[in-house]
Amino acid sequence: MNVFEVHRRVIDDYEKYIRSFIRIDDPEIQTVVDEELSRGKLWPEPLLQFNPAFRSAGKVSDLAGSGIIHGQVAEIFKGYSLYQHQLDAIKLGASGKDFVVTSGTGSGKSLTYIGTIFSHLLRNPASQGVVAIVVYPLNALINSQSGEFKKYQDNYHTATGNDFPITFGQYTGQEDESKRSAMRANPPQILLTNYMMLELLLTRLQERPIRDAIYENLRYLVFDELHTYRGRQGADVAMLIRRIRAQCRNQVTCIGTSATMVSGGSVEEQRAQVAAVASTLFGKRFDSTQVVNETLARSLDAPAAVGAPETLAAAIRAGVTPSDNESELRVHPVAHWIEEEAAIEERDGVLVRRRPRSVGALAQALAAASGEPEPACRAALESVLLWISAVNAAIQKSGSRATILPFRLHQFISQTGSVYTTLDQGEGRFITLEPGLYKADEENQKPIYPNVFSRASGHAFICVTRQEKRLLPREFMDNSEEEEEGTDGYLLVGDVWDPDEDLDALPDSWFRITKSGRKILPERAKFLPQRIFFDELGNCSDTAGTTQFKYDGWFMRSPLLFDPTSGTFFDTKTRDSTKLAKLGSEGRSTSTTITTFSILAQLRQAGYKLGDQKLLSFTDNRQDAALQAGHFNDFVSVVHLRSGIFQALKAAPGNRLDYKQLGEAVFRALDLSFGDFTKFSGIPELASIRRKYEQCFQNFILYRALADLRRSWRIVLPNLEQCALLAIDYENLDEVAQDNPFWADTPILRELKPARRRDFLTTILDFFRLEYALHSANFLEYAKMKENEKDFRENLRAPWTLDEREELLPPR
Repeated sequence: MNVFEVHRRVIDDYEKYIRSFIRIDDPEIQTVVDEELSRGKLWPEPLLQFNPAFRSAGKVSDLAGSGIIHGQVAEIFKGYSLYQHQLDAIKLGASGKDFVVTSGTGSGKSLTYIGTIFSHLLRNPASQGVVAIVVYPLNALINSQSGEFKKYQDNYHTATGNDFPITFGQYTGQEDESKRSAMRANPPQILLTNYMMLELLLTRLQERPIRDAIYENLRYLVFDELHTYRGRQGADVAMLIRRIRAQCRNQVTCIGTSATMVSGGSVEEQRAQVAAVASTLFGKRFDSTQVVNETLARSLDAPAAVGAPETLAAAIRAGVTPSDNESELRVHPVAHWIEEEAAIEERDGVLVRRRPRSVGALAQALAAASGEPEPACRAALESVLLWISAVNAAIQKSGSRATILPFRLHQFISQTGSVYTTLDQGEGRFITLEPGLYKADEENQKPIYPNVFSRASGHAFICVTRQEKRLLPREFMDNSEEEEEGTDGYLLVGDVWDPDEDLDALPDSWFRITKSGRKILPERAKFLPQRIFFDELGNCSDTAGTTQFKYDGWFMRSPLLFDPTSGTFFDTKTRDSTKLAKLGSEGRSTSTTITTFSILAQLRQAGYKLGDQKLLSFTDNRQDAALQAGHFNDFVSVVHLRSGIFQALKAAPGNRLDYKQLGEAVFRALDLSFGDFTKFSGIPELASIRRKYEQCFQNFILYRALADLRRSWRIVLPNLEQCALLAIDYENLDEVAQDNPFWADTPILRELKPARRRDFLTTILDFFRLEYALHSANFLEYAKMKENEKDFRENLRAPWTLDEREELLPPR
């Protein structure tokens, strides 16, 4: 798989999705938006990060043989090799010193404290109670580490034939009561938990046996991912640690690990900063000698001439063909240049990681170093990186873990924000996607205002707060404290409202009838567009006044009750965010869903087995994770249904289906097996019996297809008709429109030609269908819908059934 090509396709998919929601009627704003998006404003070029090699320091058995750790630790970690930073940390732990390990992902940080704790327990076999607590920020990490402990247990049993002499267990909110009860009765020597559960263990009455086992026996307190504890949470953890240390009978050794703690400065300065953080968190003095940094080594060896400009240039001109040939990769000039210029650098006589940089920036640097054109350098870089991936895949397939410069691409995606403009109209208008208060390059500092756009027409609505004679910028959906006085609203520029003509288009319910004619109700009048005159600095007036005011427009109070640019009216409960859109309509959940769907599709197209088409997503908390899962499942369900509709229409004569055929046609197109949609297996192979369940499923599909045509119920997933992918027509409409005698007694319609008459009738029917409801005596009546709800729940299985609390929505 070409990761760079896959990346380009994923970003292309996302860009197409985002652009599909951008509807801007103003050509100048549209031009600026197009230019910014083309430059990668919302999806900048990805950053390239390497995992350099770590310096080897021999095997665990060598360390055990030297007597630094207990000899049986070698049986637990049989065949394991140590990196230099692991050796340095274990030596500190074995001597009873506190330490912090700061090294990259996959550098074996866990082994430093596990080896230290195991050695102590093996040397003190009589130890009882909780001797070590290991605190993780996520339960997922606890589950993973618990699995690793079980592997160590199996290694020991395989090597010695004896039972593992160390007890361990995880205590979180995930375990059932029987497991936690057993641990309270017999606390393990090593306790894996999170800081919130640790707090509860020390305060709840029922966990008092574990609390006492901690205070009596604790020797090691470990906090993994130390960098996660900051701010208020960091203060909570610091106080928790101090309470534990104050109550413990023994001197407690404090250990921390982190992949990212500080950046910048010399190596010694970084160690000093980490030591200061550890001192604050643990309440003990740490100095820089107790901070263990990763110790890197070069992966490739070659003569010094390999990096010479002429050597690089020749290698680039010769071209690079990715393969799994490791020996040729190790001496290739571009590979060596990547290691020295993109992966590692020497600082204070020590090899350290370089900061991630984009492929484009590296291509520029390679072009400067070699004198070759930048496009050729970029092609050479990507080819060598693909070569590295191929070699590492071959190495891993052989069973080895010693990879060569593995790398990652980090793609950052920004949420679409607002377009900001000054109030100038014409050439002087300033347009930007960057938020701020003023146009910064002018002495008089013109204010800039957020623009949002009508979802129906694309016309710009400038977000303002009107305060007497000033128009102040207002972020969309931010309401001022003076909202009751009607100051929050929108400025519209252009011929969007004509009071003499457009008032007649307002609903009758907005008026009252008086002797002098129709009068608009006062509570509605304040929501009508109000004429306003203004200048580029935000000064405004209801009258033209002097020549001070160069421009005129219309002020509309928020919330909008109608959109004069499209003639759309809104329910009073509808939020303005449903009527108007910022630059895009997507949220974080949508962005995650779209990129996830695209990545999985790319894995499938690349030929990966279904079981290998996986993606890991991290969220802040379980509620967000549940929301994201529901969002993705809903997206997949809708896309699956719509693909069935598409295939059904594709197979239908003339690509047309009527209402009666729809359920059966989509059922055939989905081509699901009987067990995919029914709750029951082993149904007799009788057509009459199977037909009952198939008919139930077809009814379900029809309901889902009709419900999917609701308008604007999914802002980020409009229905097929709104996307212009599906046209809905009416039976026999052509014949009815052409029947002139039928319309003989109907004014206006009888004068129309059949084609115009058909257009008129279609408009009327569409209005009732879209704005009012559908009706079917034997399908959409309340009693029939309740009967079908029962059938769906009894006979169909997820995902082809109703959710537990879901009810069929009546047409409205």
